[in-house]
Amino acid sequence: MAAIRPEARRREEPMADIVDIAEESKKYEDEWVLFEVTEVTEVDLPIKGRLLCHSKSRDEIHGVAMRHRDKDLKITFVGERVPAGSYAVL
Repeated sequence: MAAIRPEARRREEPMADIVDIAEESKKYEDEWVLFEVTEVTEVDLPIKGRLLCHSKSRDEIHGVAMRHRDKDLKITFVGERVPAGSYAVL
């Protein structure tokens, strides 16, 4: 198993409180965030959870997610996915 870089370890949030996912995500502009989902809507949209990790690196988030793969997780990027003035080609 690959070692987690020290800066990724600092971003992990052990035993974090249950929070509103949308509100908590706003604190981490231009970062990836990983939540353990604790509550969903009637149509299974995640609304509450525990913040497990946040990072500018998706690879770091993925590494933490692999250690928590037995849980219901939500990974999302907060901010613009395509920088202003750029174009995405699909």
